[in-house]
Amino acid sequence: MHVSRWARAPSALQALFVAAGLLPARALAAPAEPRAIDLRWEAPDGCPPIDEVRSEIARLLGASEQRQPIEVGIAVAREGGARLRLDLRIHAPSPGERVIRGDDCASMSRAAALIVAMSIDPDAVARNAAAPPAAQPAPAQAVAAPVAGAPRPPPPAPRRPPPAAARPPAAAERDLEGALWLSAQIEQALVPAIGVGLAAGGGIRSGWFRADGAAGVVPSSSSRIAGRAAGAEFRLWFVEVDACARALVRPIGVYACALGRQHWLLARGREVDEAFTRTAPILAAGLGTLLEWRIADPLKVEGALHAVVPLQRPRFVVENLEGTVYRPPAAGLSARLGLALAF
Repeated sequence: MHVSRWARAPSALQALFVAAGLLPARALAAPAEPRAIDLRWEAPDGCPPIDEVRSEIARLLGASEQRQPIEVGIAVAREGGARLRLDLRIHAPSPGERVIRGDDCASMSRAAALIVAMSIDPDAVARNAAAPPAAQPAPAQAVAAPVAGAPRPPPPAPRRPPPAAARPPAAAERDLEGALWLSAQIEQALVPAIGVGLAAGGGIRSGWFRADGAAGVVPSSSSRIAGRAAGAEFRLWFVEVDACARALVRPIGVYACALGRQHWLLARGREVDEAFTRTAPILAAGLGTLLEWRIADPLKVEGALHAVVPLQRPRFVVENLEGTVYRPPAAGLSARLGLALAF
């Protein structure tokens, strides 16, 4: 087939117009690629595949022109029974972390997609979130002729307008967790011999941070003056505040912790001529680690080990007798092991 030179003229003229700046370059360029999303998805069987998560993010963004790359990691794991935990971490451009808990992996994945899309372009999400995932043609409706004497149907209820801006599902908002715990307390730092007592407390966790408050007692420990029968029985009371940073999530949660603790060490004379009672307040600080293992939602096993340094070291003595009954060491260990109830 013969093509004349005039059949190719529009292309040549178009190229000349572009070169001269008379036609906008965007009119000839291919549509801009959407914002580059480096998405890593890990999920057990029964959860949506990564393509569905990508499609939901793309639907929420629509025609957004935001194109700064974003790096996201999403991991879903079972915590016990049907309970699931979704960890979402945005590594770049602005690091962030969210935790979602629930029983339905599909709704949790949609919540994660909404969080990612909101971090990219919240205005676009507000425009597109209320739209249905895919347009479906409305089914044809049969029209019936009115029957004489039949009552007229009531008018349809007015439809509520869609919300002005989309909000994440309730599961996405649960980034704060509380806990109450009860533990056996093993104390060596502030008592003459290793003592076993009881501690109870509670705390909150948000993302990587955890804070706890506790109180406890070690009811009995004893010491005596070297070479003598005279001595004292000791009882230790304490209140404690811990601040912890999470270092590992799975399979066991591992935290690095710092603590401040106020003690009251009570001494009662034993085998002495005159009975005496003395209480000494002792402030201490410590560093250590805390482990948590969720055995069945919402129950967890928790254990902690701390090195404790007393900031005061009072000396316990018996009047009219030479020698020291007891003085706290410069440093020691404190541990606890028990159960926690998360909520």
